[in-house]
Amino acid sequence: MDATVIPLCLSVFDWAKFRSAKGAVKLHTVLDYDGCMPSFVHITDGKQHESKIAKSMSFPKGCVVIVDRGYVDYAWMNVLDSTGCFFVTRAKSNMKYTLVKTVKSEELRTGGILEDQLVELDGLANQRYAGKKMRLVRVWDSTKNVEYEFLTNNFSWKPATVAALYKERWEIETFFKHLKQRLKVTSFVGTSENAVYIQIWTALIGILL
Repeated sequence: MDATVIPLCLSVFDWAKFRSAKGAVKLHTVLDYDGCMPSFVHITDGKQHESKIAKSMSFPKGCVVIVDRGYVDYAWMNVLDSTGCFFVTRAKSNMKYTLVKTVKSEELRTGGILEDQLVELDGLANQRYAGKKMRLVRVWDSTKNVEYEFLTNNFSWKPATVAALYKERWEIETFFKHLKQRLKVTSFVGTSENAVYIQIWTALIGILL
């Protein structure tokens, strides 16, 4: 799940207020990995935060929701966990937590896994996540020389699987690029809100067909 901003010229699309001098609409999208087709799309003004739309949605038990850091809301993640759904996301850099258990070995490091940790959030975040524990997988990307920290509520997957799942999140970025570039959802034939929405929905129907 992710959202993408479609910028609009505020002087022409005066209804699409985003920032003081910019206009935009935002597409909130759930991509079904089975075929990489959208299973949910909601169009809002550019100011609508992704996490607010996420809270209004429900997912079937057993599904895996992959999101970026913009969706990190511990109360919402607790809802996913409580309803039998799994999540994989990146940890925020300012996340405060207490380390409960850590697993590291040369075998894991060979696969790029620095540590596989069991953590408990601190403070208000702990209350929002109902005091439950969470898994933190620290991964080293040797290509970019960058360390990533992934959060999940699944404790049975191999740590490499957690990293691989998050990597597949790039499919939704590819989908947004396809929508904007190949189906021209960046320039619009009409300037009214209805005209813009119709053009976006028509492009999405075209993708599904």
